Amino acid sequence: MNTKKISIFTSILCLCVSFSATPQESLQTESSVKWINPFPQNELGISYTITPNVLPDNQKLFEVKKNKIKVLYDWKGDEAPFGMITSIHEYSHFNLELEYKWGKRKFAPRQDAKRDAGIVFHVQGEKVIWPTCLECQIQEGDTGDLWVIKGPKVKWFQKDGSEKLLDSSGKKTYIEGDKYGNYEVDGWNKVRVEVRGSKSAKFYENGQLVNELKDFLNANGTPLEKGNIALQAEGSEITYRNIKIQELN
Repeated sequence: MNTKKISIFTSILCLCVSFSATPQESLQTESSVKWINPFPQNELGISYTITPNVLPDNQKLFEVKKNKIKVLYDWKGDEAPFGMITSIHEYSHFNLELEYKWGKRKFAPRQDAKRDAGIVFHVQGEKVIWPTCLECQIQEGDTGDLWVIKGPKVKWFQKDGSEKLLDSSGKKTYIEGDKYGNYEVDGWNKVRVEVRGSKSAKFYENGQLVNELKDFLNANGTPLEKGNIALQAEGSEITYRNIKIQELN
């Protein structure tokens, strides 16, 4: 083999190695990142806040235990306010996983509605119900629905693969993107949310991809890169457990 052929062969070999190594290196990098609990026990005001923080008779919407959060299980009365437990830290690129299971009781004003909760991320501004954010819905039969709330604009992949702009910066401030399929089961269900800054997000229910979106913008057109994450209480008993987040570069 002459020198020219050796040079061409070497270049091709190096290129092939480079392409084959990149995904493997990416996988190794992600797998080496530590998972943490964003809502650790006894760290109220340190790692997270709770809204509302003043409730009648010193009751609690959220009872935070060791990597488990029980919602409304000890609530007294037939009516309960909505609330959020929100991280103080802002996240941009991350994987978030948790399991949830519904309880028995529902409270006014949602006693006759589906059991409802959710994971919200890229939370901006005041920590109210509901803030400027993106949401992975947790609701009976609807887990994995997308909600774009109070300002953001995103491109949402519809079930047929086509893209649709969801813009919550105008008169309509709550925009929904339906999940692709229902994989909820009785008992415990696992949700995974993969977020990559302003570029993309994917929602999984029990290992199945159920929603996908990309190109997140603030109302003013700037990239929506990061924000707080939160879990919701919306009038139903629910337990979140094995809550963990993997913050990526």
